[in-house]
Amino acid sequence: MRRRRTAGGLLAAGLALLLAGCAGGSVGDFDETPLTSGPVLRAGFDAEFLVRPDGYPGLRATYGLEFAAEPEKIGPRAMYEALAARTVDVICGFSTDARIAAYDLVALRDDRAFFPAYDAAPLVRAQTLKKHPQLEALLGRLAGTLSAETMCRLNHEVDRGEGARAPRDVAREFLLARKLIAPDAGPGDGSAGTIAVGGKNFTEQDILVEMTAILIESSANIRVERKASMAGTLDCFQAIRGGDLDVYAEYAGTALVILERDLVSSPAKAHAIVRAEMKKRFDLAWLEPFGFSNSYALVMRRADAEALGIRTISDLARYNRRRSAGGER
Repeated sequence: MRRRRTAGGLLAAGLALLLAGCAGGSVGDFDETPLTSGPVLRAGFDAEFLVRPDGYPGLRATYGLEFAAEPEKIGPRAMYEALAARTVDVICGFSTDARIAAYDLVALRDDRAFFPAYDAAPLVRAQTLKKHPQLEALLGRLAGTLSAETMCRLNHEVDRGEGARAPRDVAREFLLARKLIAPDAGPGDGSAGTIAVGGKNFTEQDILVEMTAILIESSANIRVERKASMAGTLDCFQAIRGGDLDVYAEYAGTALVILERDLVSSPAKAHAIVRAEMKKRFDLAWLEPFGFSNSYALVMRRADAEALGIRTISDLARYNRRRSAGGER
């Protein structure tokens, strides 16, 4: 009988896999084995993924992916723990999340190239840039500085369990290491006014909120109000349109969904569409990207994926169809 490990034990045991997982070298790579009969797989997705066209509805149309029971709705911060604890068997993860390696999970290969480009970039109110013209150059300092591997490592610093660090400390350390702020830099006097920087409800966004806020505060006399861990994309986008936010980090593929445009895999094409239409339709500026893409991914426990021969999303869809047709044996 295989011994189950607790979520905490999995995290500790998986730390040695972190470097390989962040580098992307072994995620999704294991020996191919035939699909076999096995347990009925349960899915857990966050609320956005359940309804977005680049989420479960699109996967159903593209791959014919179905589950025996409707996927459970789970918050983005709780999904990995639910998977590690065997509450569910498949989740919608994020490619830069260090917990994929830490929990010894695997991201299934998107073999039909369904997911679009998800390069992250600052989205800013044009009115805010007009009032504070130095902001575009300030935020431009972050352009190209964050690779996927770097973002994965920063996420791990916050999510690693024992010894976890605050997003603010991780963000400040990064800015110092890149010499984007001075060692003795602190907030200005706020004489130039106040802006609001927001983010969605997951670790990476918490870090980007702090990184953006600290860079602005340390380089201009602008006071920054932080609005981290907002409910999600809709909440952030409505807030920036309505003037309750001035800046937040968005992803190109998500922006295409907001704009109701076809999903595209080319980052350059996606950025061109988003930049033009955000400005034209909403008077929002899509600035230069940070340098990393954080794609959606379907994630399973590595041991289960290996045992069932599931390497790709097509494999998962085929396995579920066979289980549905044959019943559990």
